[in-house]
Order: sequence, then C-alpha cells, then structure tokens
Amino acid sequence: MKEGGMDLFAQLQGMKVLLVEDDQWVRDSLRRFFANENCVLMVVETGEDGLEIVKNHDCDIIITDYRLPGMDGLEFLKRAQELNPRFKKILLTAYMSEAVISEAFRLGVHEFIEKPFSMEDMEEALCRVLEKKVLVNGDCHKGQGG
Repeated sequence: MKEGGMDLFAQLQGMKVLLVEDDQWVRDSLRRFFANENCVLMVVETGEDGLEIVKNHDCDIIITDYRLPGMDGLEFLKRAQELNPRFKKILLTAYMSEAVISEAFRLGVHEFIEKPFSMEDMEEALCRVLEKKVLVNGDCHKGQGG
C-alpha cells in the first residue's frame, strides 16, 4: 500500500548515484534496477575511476564493491570522502569479516549488502539510506510499522 508513504523511485529522482563494481553481471543488473529510478547512475569498474567521478560530480549515494582491482572499496570510500564527505555509502561484499565491518563503520558506511543479493536487498538498503523504513511493494515509509 502506498498510502502515507513515499515511493523509493520518487525519493531517488534527480539524485546522482555512483556504482563502483568490477563484476559485469552485477553492473548490468543494477543498471536495469536503476533504469526506472529517474536518477543519474554513473557506473565504473575501479576505485580509481570512481575517484575521477567524485572529483567532477556531487554524488548523493555511492555503492561500491569491497573487492575491486587496484584499491579496495574501503580505500576508495576513504579517498572519496576526503573529496566530498556528504554522500551516503553502501558497501557490497561477499567477504563480510569483522575487520571489514569495523573499518567500514569507521568510514561511516551507512549500509552493507552481502553478495549474492537480490534487488529487494538493494531496495531495502536504499530505503534505509534515505532514512526511511521499508514496507512492502518498494514503498518507503517513515516511522510506520508493517
């Protein structure tokens, strides 16, 4: 039910989202997911390329894989944060360890999505990042229960 809630797609309208992911399948899946979101999605394969985007664009949300060629996702987020501390951070990882979680929290990562993940997992993480609680059908509601 949408009554009293705000659709995730409406909340993302006009936002700039950067995806840093070296896995082609994940990139393609998320391109399809964001195709209907009315946001600007920028996609790169490496942290180095991601930093170039952050230097030239004011990103609202950055979604990055932990394992990347060259610098890892946490190093990328650390450097990106030095350029622009305001963006929301989502970390994708198949390697959820105490060390990764601890460093991610230190860097202010807002959400973790463990691989493999579903588009529902992504939707829920985005809703939480946008400071909403998730209800069914992709609706984000603030402060309301199921």
